[in-house]
Amino acid sequence: MKHLRITLLVALAVLLAMLGATVPAVADKGGSFKTKLSGFEEVPAISTPGEGEFRAKIEDTVIEFELSYDGLKGTAFAAHIHLGQRGVNGAVVAFLCGGGGKPACPAKSGTVTGTIDASNIMAVPVQGVVAGDFDGFVRAIRAGVTYANVHTTGPSGANFPGGEIRGQLPRKGKDKDDED
Repeated sequence: MKHLRITLLVALAVLLAMLGATVPAVADKGGSFKTKLSGFEEVPAISTPGEGEFRAKIEDTVIEFELSYDGLKGTAFAAHIHLGQRGVNGAVVAFLCGGGGKPACPAKSGTVTGTIDASNIMAVPVQGVVAGDFDGFVRAIRAGVTYANVHTTGPSGANFPGGEIRGQLPRKGKDKDDED
């Protein structure tokens, strides 16, 4: 009887240890955030009346997002999330619209909603990003080293293929736009 009690206690301890190790990892993937997009966040800064907002909710294996913008000088042709800290340009990691299996971007103003999952994460070898690495993408967002960007084309003076408006995705618990 004593042996059975010890075995049950050990099994219970192992089970609790396993649950304790997995619950925070799953819970850490959740959360939501938003950021404002403006031409002044571009590198170099862009003078444009265009503005926008990016909202996202991180779930276990997917990110649900909403991108809204208006007042662009150029015509939007693509919007992405890039890997790059504030004030630095980086490579595209995931499309929001205008490619990568996502819908076309609204021309001058509008709203795009969708999801990002592992199949949407693009490889960026020079920045250490592996295609499909959703967990790595979430870590980069939480570290504050990703940004949303709307790219435009148009006549002279309204051609911003490198991006017309941009917003740094907030570092969890650090930026004023964070909304958990």
